[in-house]
Amino acid sequence: MFRELVDTPPAASELRAEQRSSLRELAPGEWAAMARNLGLFASEPFLLAVERSATTPTTYILLRDAEGRLRAGVPCYLWEGAPDPGLDHYEPFRMGGRWILSKRAREQLWRPTLLVGSRSGYRTSFVLDPSWVGGAEQLVTRLAQEVAALADRTGAQSVGWMWLTPESAAQLAGCLRFPEDLLLAGPNCSIPLPPPSFEGYLGRLSCSRRKSARREMQRFASSGLVVEHRRLSECADELAPLAVNLQRRYGHQPDQSTLSAELQVQAELLDDQSIVLLCRDQGRAVGFSLLYRWEEVLYGRMAGFDYQAVGRSDAYFNLAFYDPVRLGYELEMRRYHLGMAAWKAKVMRGATLEPAWILVWPPPRVRGPWRRVISQRMAPGAMAAWWAREFPAQVDLTGDWRWTLGGLLSPTDRRGTPVS
Repeated sequence: MFRELVDTPPAASELRAEQRSSLRELAPGEWAAMARNLGLFASEPFLLAVERSATTPTTYILLRDAEGRLRAGVPCYLWEGAPDPGLDHYEPFRMGGRWILSKRAREQLWRPTLLVGSRSGYRTSFVLDPSWVGGAEQLVTRLAQEVAALADRTGAQSVGWMWLTPESAAQLAGCLRFPEDLLLAGPNCSIPLPPPSFEGYLGRLSCSRRKSARREMQRFASSGLVVEHRRLSECADELAPLAVNLQRRYGHQPDQSTLSAELQVQAELLDDQSIVLLCRDQGRAVGFSLLYRWEEVLYGRMAGFDYQAVGRSDAYFNLAFYDPVRLGYELEMRRYHLGMAAWKAKVMRGATLEPAWILVWPPPRVRGPWRRVISQRMAPGAMAAWWAREFPAQVDLTGDWRWTLGGLLSPTDRRGTPVS
C-alpha cells in the first residue's frame, strides 16, 4: 500500500533494519554520537522526554551495518486517532488532508496514521552517520522503505513525515515516486546572534522597529515586574497554568494536567539545559519563557502569562524576544530558535525564515483526487511565491533552493544558505 510510493531499487541493502521502542534500548552514547550538531529536537534527552510525555507509542527505525554499528535512525509514532491536543500541528490530515482536499476530506479514512519524525518542535532532521560510504540519500531511501513497510504491517491508512528541514526534505525527495506529495508547510523562525552584542542586534533592526523595541523594553522595565532566571526543576509547578492561558488565547484547548506532566518530565531529562525567565509580581508568578541551551543554539520552547496581571507592560515581547536575545549573547550562542507561527512579529524583531516541509502519504482511496487537486490547483512554487510576497526580504525563490520542490530535486542548484 505504501511501499509502492518509494523507489524500488535497493538502497543500502547490506544494512540490517531493526525497531526499538525507546532510545534507552540503545548502547549509551550511540544515538548522541550521530545526533551531534542536529539540534535539540534530534537529541537523546528531548526524544526521551517525548517518549515519556506522548500517549502515542514510539517506534525507532534503526539501520545497522554488518558489524552492528548504528548508521541511521528515525522515530515513528502510530496514532490511532484518540483525542490528543498535542497533535494539532503534527499529523497529516490536519496539515495536509484538509488543506488539499477541503470539504472532500474525511478524517476517519486517515486513521490510524503513522507519524514520522518530529512529534514536538516543528523540526525533523534524519539522524545519519556522515561516514557512511553510500551517502545520506542512500540511507534516507532505506529508511523510507522501512517506514513504508512499517505502515503496511501496522495497518496505517496514512503517513506524515512532519516538519522536515530543507536538507532532510531534499534527501527524501530523490527516492519518492510522487515527490509532489512534499508540501511547503511554512517557515521556522530564528534570530541570528552574530557578535558582538545585544546592541548590535538592535542596530540591525530598522530605525522605526529599533525605537519600538526600546519603548517596549522601557515599558517593561518601568512596570515593577521582576524577572528571575531559574532551572525548570525549581519552578515547573508554577508554569502550567500560565501556559494554558497563552494557548487558550490562540484558540487551543490544552489540558493543564497534561502540560504539567510534560514539564515535570522535561525537568527530569533536560534540567541542565533549561533556563526559565520567570516574571513575578510581588512574588507571584505572572509570566514565563522556557528556554533550552543545546550546542550553540538557544531554543524558545514555551511561554505563558497571567494577562490581567501583566497588563500593558509588554511582558510578552520582553520574555519572548529581548531577554532571550540578551541572554543568548551572554551565553555566546549563535542563534535563538523561535519555532513556527507569529511570523510577522518575529521577523519585525530580527528573525530569519527557514522553510519547513511535510511529506503526506494519503490513504489509497483518496490518492487520485489528492494528486488531481495538487496538479490542477497547486502550481509549482505557489506556496513559496506566497511567502516571497509576504516576506520579500526573507524569501528568495531564485537564489535559495530550499523554498521550492524544484530546488529540493536539483542538487546542482543548491547554494550555500543560512541554516537555523
